[in-house]
Amino acid sequence: MIRAVLFDLDGTLLGNDMERFMPAYFDRLQAFMAPLYPPERFLAALLVAVREAIRRPDPRRTVWERFVEVFERETKQLMDFWMPLFTRFYAEVFPSLRALTECRAEARLLVERARARGLRIAVATNPVFPEVAIRQRIEWAGLGDVPFDWITTMENMRFTKPWPEYYLEVAERLQVPPEACGMIGNDWKQDIEPAEQVGMRTFWVCGGENGWLRKNHGDLQRALQWLEDL
Repeated sequence: MIRAVLFDLDGTLLGNDMERFMPAYFDRLQAFMAPLYPPERFLAALLVAVREAIRRPDPRRTVWERFVEVFERETKQLMDFWMPLFTRFYAEVFPSLRALTECRAEARLLVERARARGLRIAVATNPVFPEVAIRQRIEWAGLGDVPFDWITTMENMRFTKPWPEYYLEVAERLQVPPEACGMIGNDWKQDIEPAEQVGMRTFWVCGGENGWLRKNHGDLQRALQWLEDL
């Protein structure tokens, strides 16, 4: 019996091609910081910090704490210097990236159907963004008013995708065994494989030609039927 559903965000609940979105995000963040810090050094430090937070998780510390440790080391500046700048960027510049995304009406129907069935629901996005950036993208998806039971962010998670421990951590936060969870996502390596490794049922959001060897795949309309059939 399914008791909880985890929803990936980008490419699933929100139409967002990350191969297009991430370069634009980095360009705007780099340009915003340029008057105060050499842009090439800033971006290099940012990427090193994110990669180390992903590749070397610490179950005793959050992704944010690991990121801060490496970012301060690489930039030789404390977060007291960076935080006001990041706060301004996410308030003033990050919203402009909304034009690169698309709201999916089916996403709201899917989330509302899960809630109507009494399931616990989580936004299980890769927690390599701070909460402010993830909350904005949830808003862009037309889901800002939905009372999710858990939203994964840099500040509240210790593991990232594709670590199987990430999915165990979300299940623990939802207070539901992993085998009683369903995961809906569009990335095979990030969303489907590791969720299945810990015993979750999965639905792969993809085009028909990609999932021909698999029963539980398709668009959000098919995901809705999959949810109904569980």
